[in-house]
Amino acid sequence: MDAVDAAALTAPRAEPPTRGPVAPTAEEQEFRRPLRDLLAERAGPRANRAATATPEGYDTALWARMADPLGLAGLTLPAEYGGTGRGPAALALACEETGRALAPSPLLATTVLAAPLLAALGTPAQRAALLPRVADGTLTCALAVPTGIAHALGLTGDNTADRWSGGGRAGGIQAARAADGGWCLYGEAARVIDGHCAGLLLVAAHAGGFARSRTLLFLVPADAPGLVRTREPALDLTRNQATVQFRDTAAELLGEEPADVLGALA
Repeated sequence: MDAVDAAALTAPRAEPPTRGPVAPTAEEQEFRRPLRDLLAERAGPRANRAATATPEGYDTALWARMADPLGLAGLTLPAEYGGTGRGPAALALACEETGRALAPSPLLATTVLAAPLLAALGTPAQRAALLPRVADGTLTCALAVPTGIAHALGLTGDNTADRWSGGGRAGGIQAARAADGGWCLYGEAARVIDGHCAGLLLVAAHAGGFARSRTLLFLVPADAPGLVRTREPALDLTRNQATVQFRDTAAELLGEEPADVLGALA
């Protein structure tokens, strides 16, 4: 090894250049500004505390203004259903701004979790009936998964098996055929975000018995007989959670069988 090689080995290694924050585009700024202004007006510390103390757990008037004229409720939905047709980047910006203000709202449960599932799996009739109401903010939704949202989305483990929706001969939520050919749900899901106040529940349940078990999603309206919803105390008061029980509760299958539930979750 010559002197040049030795010097090269012992010389301090140059650090790669660090990348500074990426400046927001003009379109992003145009999207952020009215939302940030609205939250500054309606979502200060005192207003947030008052909102979490309401039966809904959020400021319904603020949500109405977030939905119209800002269009946040239907942010990812196609224009034919009253949505704005924006992609995940705009959704991330909306979540960032509401998080900055610590503003409780149905944005996560309805716009992030439920609306894409309704759009991906719903029949044409279901989409026509539900998505315009989601887009204009008059219908809020919650996704009820027995093992928790993180597991269902594959964030804390493998969701390719049916374990994420309750698993086994007992436990979780079971779906059975009713005498009239419809569906009935039995079981319980805890820590359902906005589960106590959402107008529509999307429920992950087992169907087909243990031998041929499969996970399907069902629609349960807030006024369904046999539906019991209990708001849970939470460390984060801005993230409403509930325990939801189904006691021979009539439900409507979301979409048609066979349904690619895992693909829609992904």
